[in-house]
Amino acid sequence: MKPTKKTQKTTKTTKTDIYDTAMASMLKSRDRGGMPKVQTLGWKRLAEIYHSAKPGTKVRRMINAEARRCGYDPKIILSLNA
Repeated sequence: MKPTKKTQKTTKTTKTDIYDTAMASMLKSRDRGGMPKVQTLGWKRLAEIYHSAKPGTKVRRMINAEARRCGYDPKIILSLNA
């Protein structure tokens, strides 16, 4: 048996990945009243953030979860406020 060479996978970091990470941490942060920012921002601003993020990112999942928590269908509420 020949010894196999271990290959190391490298991930490429792009500007959009950095933006998505920063936006996710901003949405998780709390405002002066102690509420998470994802709960205090308006739907119009959340829709802008949602549409600027790539599909499947943490930012989109957080906004979808917030819409469901409020009792809305994410597609409907975000399309009305786009």
